[in-house]
Amino acid sequence: MKKLFFLLLSLPFVFGSCDDEKSRTETWTVAPEKGVAGVMMGFGYVPACIVKTGPNADWELFSNDILGFTFEKGYQTEMLVRIDPIPNPPADGSSLRYTMLRQLSRIPTESSADPSRFCPEFEVTIASERADRHIAAYWFKDMLYTDPRWQAFPWEIDGFDFKPGYEARIRIQAVAEYDETAADYTVKYHQTELLSSEKKDSEGLPQI
Repeated sequence: MKKLFFLLLSLPFVFGSCDDEKSRTETWTVAPEKGVAGVMMGFGYVPACIVKTGPNADWELFSNDILGFTFEKGYQTEMLVRIDPIPNPPADGSSLRYTMLRQLSRIPTESSADPSRFCPEFEVTIASERADRHIAAYWFKDMLYTDPRWQAFPWEIDGFDFKPGYEARIRIQAVAEYDETAADYTVKYHQTELLSSEKKDSEGLPQI
């Protein structure tokens, strides 16, 4: 159930429904930190805003753009947002467009939304050999799926001690971390728990 919750939570949010045919205006609050949205298969994880779409709404992930708004770490922003339907949207795109009409407040503060709640945690199996010995990459299986297949994972996992010849099963978390140099967020991966480590040659690895 927990994995299903995170899978649903991590999908990019598109507020509204297919029945929305008229523009509307809402008062949104954007938290001063970011979470992570997307899905593991296909490496769709991206930093995403954490927002409230009304005074009494719960915090939610939002991975679309808000035209006219630039996120700044450490500042909680309240704004008026106009939501417009997009005629004939692309199959892989949003059916709605979001535009900041007016900024109501911008306050330097710590986040009242816990960013870790919006950073998915999942279980993976790491193969006993690297995907490519020349770069930091692993073969991994996402254990959320009934019949997981080996895929290349091209990022280091902080806290994971890779041992050649050992197949490991671990829990990892995708976290949005602020990069001072780039002045933007990037997604990093951290081991949260080592579940098992077995000396064996992983079977069925792709040939590269």
